[in-house]
Amino acid sequence: MRTKLFRARPVAVLATAAALAAGLCTPAAATEQQQTVARHGAGYLARAITAGGGNLSADVTSTAYAVLGLHAAGVGRQAAQDGVAYLSTQLGEPLKGADGQDDPGRVAYVVLAAVAGKQNPRRFGGENLVDRLLATQRADGLFGSAAPTYDGAFRQGLALTALKAAKVPSTDARIAAATTWLTGQQCANGLWQAYRADTAVPCAPADPATFSGPDTNSTGMAVQGLAAYGKLPGAKKVLAALNAARSADGGFAFVAAPGQASDPNSTALAIQAIVAAGGQPGNAYAALASFQLGCTDPAADRGAFFYPGSRAVNLLATVQAVPAAAGKAFPLAPSTPSAAVPEVPCAVSAQLAGTPGPCAGTSGVTVTVDFAAFGGAQETRCAPGAQASGVAALQNAGFTPTGTTRWGLAFVCRINALPTPAQDPCVNTPPATAYWAYYHANAGATAWTYSTQGASTYVPPLGSIEAWAFGNGATPTLTPTQVRTS
Repeated sequence: MRTKLFRARPVAVLATAAALAAGLCTPAAATEQQQTVARHGAGYLARAITAGGGNLSADVTSTAYAVLGLHAAGVGRQAAQDGVAYLSTQLGEPLKGADGQDDPGRVAYVVLAAVAGKQNPRRFGGENLVDRLLATQRADGLFGSAAPTYDGAFRQGLALTALKAAKVPSTDARIAAATTWLTGQQCANGLWQAYRADTAVPCAPADPATFSGPDTNSTGMAVQGLAAYGKLPGAKKVLAALNAARSADGGFAFVAAPGQASDPNSTALAIQAIVAAGGQPGNAYAALASFQLGCTDPAADRGAFFYPGSRAVNLLATVQAVPAAAGKAFPLAPSTPSAAVPEVPCAVSAQLAGTPGPCAGTSGVTVTVDFAAFGGAQETRCAPGAQASGVAALQNAGFTPTGTTRWGLAFVCRINALPTPAQDPCVNTPPATAYWAYYHANAGATAWTYSTQGASTYVPPLGSIEAWAFGNGATPTLTPTQVRTS
């Protein structure tokens, strides 16, 4: 099976009635929250690659995109390596289009994945993929021999991101021709539609009824390709036009017109365009996260993304959502993901019996919770032995955390029933002004370090202290030194 990772004419969905709540200048969602969404999505992809024997659905483009998601989220090292190894064996017929010629999109995805995996795309599986991609270029600068009717701008932007990843310089005449072709396709409002046969004719207005005019998918990849080479004209206009096309929840639909319900694919590509153009996606991250399968879904599906109309795993939505949830535009820099394969933490089994006071030496993980915001004291308990995560340590020390309805224990909303349901219903993520802040202090540390990872994925070392304090970035009353002697 071959899959082209774009959608030319999606099924229309009903528009929501709520008014637009936030614009592109809205501060982005907390980095820890969006990264948790990305890591859980990547965890699903890593398990799917492993279950598939090193690939995703025996499909080159899906596997390559999944590898990019693993590198963007920074997890799933073995699956990422297995995926790249699989891609190195699929460089013949799987990279061809219906016309028997190299498909620039498929070649580009493999180049991007190879570079992210620290492989040389000019000597990948015995092939020079960079030369093959460049060889698809037409005299007018467009890559690919197939008709560009439904994917011209998308595949051109994608090819440019891959060539940038492969370090083809902007001084190369072929890059100049490619960027000229793509900038010539830009609509007057700064966005792109799939293809303009005659660029002297203005783009049609965005029309959800006919799926005509500028769309978020073409725009998303076109912006990434041009921005990669520093050739994006009118970035402020692009951001303003995308802002005007937002859905009520802050996400995006396929056609770049307001008043529609968002979908994960379009929201993901729009986020990447905004990041590439130097903007702030704002509540688009939360809109994207709303399509992630969680604790109410089958355990095997958790972390994946669904498309409106069904809560079944949608592979295309998942591979496109993960890099965007991580806040990454293409191309990705070479990296080595961690070995972790995160899971959505819906329950922790077989809790150990915690004891009052700090742990002795490296016998366990000390957990301290400051209830000062609720008129209480700071309580310290020991979670004996090694702990699988910060959430497990909290529970095994003897505290009772409660997660959100939407995300389960991926977001700790209450500890020992505080705050009360009246103070926070704990449906979605806690507000930025009133949440349980999470800190670490390794053995010997005298100051708290704010966690850059969620408690569901962080693994505390033996002899360390886990600390929680409630408020607007509140810090524990007691220092690590005081906790050790309490």
